[in-house]
Amino acid sequence: MIVIRDKKLDKYNLAGTTDILTAAFKDDPLYQAIFQNERELRRYLKLMLDYFNENGEIHTAVVNDEIVGVSIWNFKGTPFFSIRNALTSGMFGEIFKFLMITQVKSLIKLKNEGLITERYHYKREHHYLFMIGSVKKGAGRLLMEYAIGKFSECPIYLENSNIKDNKIFYERLEFHSIKTIDVMGISVDLLTNGKRELL
Repeated sequence: MIVIRDKKLDKYNLAGTTDILTAAFKDDPLYQAIFQNERELRRYLKLMLDYFNENGEIHTAVVNDEIVGVSIWNFKGTPFFSIRNALTSGMFGEIFKFLMITQVKSLIKLKNEGLITERYHYKREHHYLFMIGSVKKGAGRLLMEYAIGKFSECPIYLENSNIKDNKIFYERLEFHSIKTIDVMGISVDLLTNGKRELL
């Protein structure tokens, strides 16, 4: 039986969630376009997990104390990533490690991806799903159902960079596309479970 946990993670569980997200996103078209190799992707995911563990929310799907799925949420109304918040959270070492192993080309692509998606980011008040991944069937659905219940006071917004594999998953959860954009040659669907509207 899959149980959803909603609490800060310790170092051991952060390592496990990094493994899960790396497995889930290593074949994602957008991340393949940004990062040169899986090592760069893994270090980026570790940085984001450390950041959101202090400055957002991380939900985990657990079976017999083993994490099998994870979703990362930005706090409503806060910027996606703040260097100031990262540094005050004691993340200088993680930022330095990420910069040391990541090629300049990947850093430029990551920055460009952020600039493009920020331009179209949902303008209404919302909860932002930064990332979700799982290694067990049903874990992703349970994570989303938990979040939909928890964040019911306003819509959820997300960017789906793997339309081919995830379109039906989000449609079944009653998300709809408000716009599809091009990010470095990859089609990215902007989705919400709010009222139907176009950006």
